[in-house]
Amino acid sequence: MALGVGDSPVEGAWTIEKAEALLATLPGVISARVVAKPGGEIEEIHLLTTREVSPKQTVRNAESALKAQFKLEVDHRKISVAQSSTAPPKPTSGSAAHRPQVLRVQNAIPMPSESRILLVRYQVETERAQGARVSVTLSWGGAEFLGEATGADVPRARLETVARATLQAMERILNHSAPLNGGPGVALVLEGVKLIEALERNYVLVGVNAIYQREVTPLAGASPVEDSPDRAVVLATLQATDRWARGRL
Repeated sequence: MALGVGDSPVEGAWTIEKAEALLATLPGVISARVVAKPGGEIEEIHLLTTREVSPKQTVRNAESALKAQFKLEVDHRKISVAQSSTAPPKPTSGSAAHRPQVLRVQNAIPMPSESRILLVRYQVETERAQGARVSVTLSWGGAEFLGEATGADVPRARLETVARATLQAMERILNHSAPLNGGPGVALVLEGVKLIEALERNYVLVGVNAIYQREVTPLAGASPVEDSPDRAVVLATLQATDRWARGRL
């Protein structure tokens, strides 16, 4: 934990100055600024870097360095990176030359984690014996991920099949990125789908349980029915899982 006002120094405790000094040693980092609450929780980290390291890699480097040095875990969404085409000045003699320069970064480059997972297409095929096959394709990071599911072609079961296909595509995005982040697999389990009427409109509600590192997080999303209930289910499922999923990419 960070030291609060009036606290005595503790061996291994981090401070804003120590964190900024550590971040300034990372490859390509010109300057670092850490903003924390009085209790020690980090609110923002701003990094100014050269173009030799990508913003995404810089964020990962910062996360790893803080965790290794101070056992401090920081949500990557709190780290912003701005790149400069100007090389940092060469250090001069004297102890002040080795002190990291701290700048306020106003125009940070948006990180990939701030982009949304997008719906590319979905397809519902009716099979014999009142069966339905659903495929949903999502896009993330320039790649497409397909999810598929089959179920009975009756109203409620069909909506649940659409939701399960969407969740499978989302799982594939998450588990594709998990090896890069050194994390375990993720499971998204459908809790239920319900079509309701409110305010003179029809809405779809979707409930999901997200399982990650033995923790179960309940998620929910809603979408008005405009084109079709099937599309509304896909959008409601995305609304339920998008922010939680991007927090782990």
